[in-house]
Amino acid sequence: MLRAGLLISIVIFIFSCAGTKPQANWSAAQYYHYAYKLFEDEDYYEAANEFTVVVLRYAGTSVADSAQFYLAESHFKMDEYLIAAVEYEKLMTSMSRSPLVPRAQFQQAESYYMLSPRPELEQQYTLKAIRAYQTFIEDYPTHELKPKAEKRIFELRDKLAEKAFDNAEIYRKMREYRAAIIYYDIVLEKYYDSSWADDAVAGKIETYLESKDYTAAAKEIDKFKQQFPNSNLKEEVQKKEERLAEYETDKK
Repeated sequence: MLRAGLLISIVIFIFSCAGTKPQANWSAAQYYHYAYKLFEDEDYYEAANEFTVVVLRYAGTSVADSAQFYLAESHFKMDEYLIAAVEYEKLMTSMSRSPLVPRAQFQQAESYYMLSPRPELEQQYTLKAIRAYQTFIEDYPTHELKPKAEKRIFELRDKLAEKAFDNAEIYRKMREYRAAIIYYDIVLEKYYDSSWADDAVAGKIETYLESKDYTAAAKEIDKFKQQFPNSNLKEEVQKKEERLAEYETDKK
């Protein structure tokens, strides 16, 4: 009895497995749902393979755009962000009337966002992500994902501001004061709304103090007081002002 029961279980298991495999007579919808079940089960590699079959075999059907979108999503889930970005682009260009296009456009921006590296590294994907989010907002100004896109843009711009600030600090420590001022000004002109703006003014003050341009230092101190009255760098700038007063006293 035990052997018979075990044999029946094996037979049922084999047939159930066979039943989940793609069949030659499946419709586009049946094949799509098979691939989507793999996606739901987080088997993203196999899902990507099967969504590819749907896209190629059932092009022009009602499920082709969904298959293309979830093909891109499968690569995104596998952290294959460059491939995902390309697959989202295919949906956007070749199936431009699909209702999934706005989401694909946002997800392409997310792909570049995930590729954006640490501030000290090359920032080409940061710039790509910013442009993609901005295009999304311009194309779909009332979309529910607009606030998230705006938040992402601010975060990425802040990273670019940090990179410019770090460059300024490097030049200041090398006593390349003119180059340092140029990079501090990049922060203040291009990323004035970033969290690094007050750091940049404080950096300019320090640079002018070190280069003994006390008139310029005094102007930057006044600017800091007016623009950043609640900055957590307030005490640091106050100490710089005290140093400036000492230098002015020594001159006399």
